[in-house]
Amino acid sequence: LACPASAPAWFVDARGDITREGLGPHYDAVIAAWTRMEQASRFEQGPTNLSSKGCPKQVGAWITNARGKRGTTPAVPDPAMYAVEWQGWWDSLQPEWRRKEGDGRWSVTEGYGEGGREWGLLYHWGINGVLSVVASLYFWGCAVRGGDPVLQASWEAAVGDVGWMLE
Repeated sequence: LACPASAPAWFVDARGDITREGLGPHYDAVIAAWTRMEQASRFEQGPTNLSSKGCPKQVGAWITNARGKRGTTPAVPDPAMYAVEWQGWWDSLQPEWRRKEGDGRWSVTEGYGEGGREWGLLYHWGINGVLSVVASLYFWGCAVRGGDPVLQASWEAAVGDVGWMLE
């Protein structure tokens, strides 16, 4: 999905930063879903910001560095610890209706997005919204690409779950 011609500078810059490295078709699907969400909200800022409580510090560093305008992707020196931090943050953002499976993964149904059910704390668009979740996946994906298959699988599961929610 191409960057929309109507997109404002914040979106173009951020999208360019979090797609600089190719991370595969599932991540591309997350980018496409996020793009459609922002288009639907006319690229406006939501009424409040997405909660940053418990989010990996790399997200804050990226925001402080103008969301990629300086051309630097935050380093993730310990992808295993990042995965734990990220999962705790992601868990805290889930709507009340979502349930976990016995193995700790979030339950998903056939199709995507649970048919338009309320997103709860995830329902934040604009520069201070779901972009932070998508960017956090990018940092993590860059860190695990070509590395430990277990860490890659953890990232891929997270990408799948975020994609499911955004659709």
